[in-house]
Amino acid sequence: MNFALSYILIILTLLLARREGLGNEAEIFISSLRSALQLMALGYLLRYLLGISDPVGVMGVVLLMVLVASVIAYERVRMRGVFMTAFLSIGGATFLTVLPLLWTGILEPTAHQLIPFCGLIVGNSLNSVSLALDRFMGEVRNRREEIEAKVALGSSLRTAMDEAFRDSLRASLIPKINFMKAAGLVHIPGVAVGMLMAGADPLEAVLFQVVILYSLVFAGLLGSLVMLYTNYRRVFRYL
Repeated sequence: MNFALSYILIILTLLLARREGLGNEAEIFISSLRSALQLMALGYLLRYLLGISDPVGVMGVVLLMVLVASVIAYERVRMRGVFMTAFLSIGGATFLTVLPLLWTGILEPTAHQLIPFCGLIVGNSLNSVSLALDRFMGEVRNRREEIEAKVALGSSLRTAMDEAFRDSLRASLIPKINFMKAAGLVHIPGVAVGMLMAGADPLEAVLFQVVILYSLVFAGLLGSLVMLYTNYRRVFRYL
């Protein structure tokens, strides 16, 4: 019942939007209901998923996350071959990030830790690879004549695209770097907030948040690298 009272904040938002004539009150209302239903469904689903004790079952859940993320990445571009390269990029980045953490004991091989953690990595890797590929396509489109000229002079296509590669990778890292700069000064990141509200030791909470931040940066860059290296020829032909 107490959680339902939080809907007062949405009602106040609707009143403010109406007062300012934003015209998006229906969208806010529908989105608020949709998010509540989706998250409640997720809560019931997690009751089952977090109870999985079979490592193969946990691996299957993670692969399903990667599969869905790959579909979303493909839908943003709809370029042939992107689905498989997105699956490789996001899946590879996720597993290569998680394996060292399991080996060092930072993460335990349980559904309770692996499924939420991998969900974070997969979601953020999706954002990074999508941002990198979108920026790369724009760079190639704008620099096409320059790239063709370099190839005509004897450069390989990869070398001719070097500046587009670097600019795209930098762009994919900007949100992660800004997030690291602001963490602890401008805001307390979400995972640490959740652990603190659950009663965890503050130092333990912030140290685990640091692990997550470092993991997101590594996975984001690795996924973006794989995405661009497996698609640069395809992008050049597509455009």
